[in-house]
Amino acid sequence: MHWTLAGVVLAAVFISLAGSNRQARAGFPFFSRKPDCWYQSRAAEPVSTRQKYYKGKYWPPYSRPNSRPTGPELPWIHRFHGAHYWPYPYNYEDRFIVRELVRRQVANGWVVATTLYDYHFDPDTNELSRSGRIRLRWILENAPPSRRMVFVQATDPKIASQTRLESVKKEMVRLVGADDVPPVMLRVTSPLARPAEEVRAIRDAELQSQPEPRITDPINSGSGGEETEL
Repeated sequence: MHWTLAGVVLAAVFISLAGSNRQARAGFPFFSRKPDCWYQSRAAEPVSTRQKYYKGKYWPPYSRPNSRPTGPELPWIHRFHGAHYWPYPYNYEDRFIVRELVRRQVANGWVVATTLYDYHFDPDTNELSRSGRIRLRWILENAPPSRRMVFVQATDPKIASQTRLESVKKEMVRLVGADDVPPVMLRVTSPLARPAEEVRAIRDAELQSQPEPRITDPINSGSGGEETEL
């Protein structure tokens, strides 16, 4: 049998590939092998493309500080894993952010709903007014147990804030008893709405300031049998 130089080279290549599958060697990405510890050390690296500078341009150009990973490119198998399971793990991060935002909005909404503001108290005595007692009763009857906490808007002087707290506690004891009184605390805030009396006064002033209609009804403004010219 006569062997050519090309045949000898090809035979040597195939023999080396078949006989040393478990040995670490460099080469085409499909055939290169490295120790498992090397892949594990890079398993937490993000899958985004690294920005590079080439021929006067950044590739890709849309990169902000600390927003794109740097360093060597990912191993081929890691890039394949990221493309195969995309958008994992970023979809879980997005879901967490949305759910956390909704949770905070719900919590803030309940804080607003369970707050007694200035217009719930008498301006002279700082005792609960009738609207304040109605609002407090609504909180005790409708707020879920996890949200059943009463906030009282703080005011100056401090003695006035303490008077408000005592008035609220006294009313809650009357409604639910001393053993079932929920927590009460001061809150530095401002009203997000207007008192009902102020809303009514604004509406009455608006109605009284409206001018008389200046455009008459053309159908009923004519006299006798004369036709009204439109």
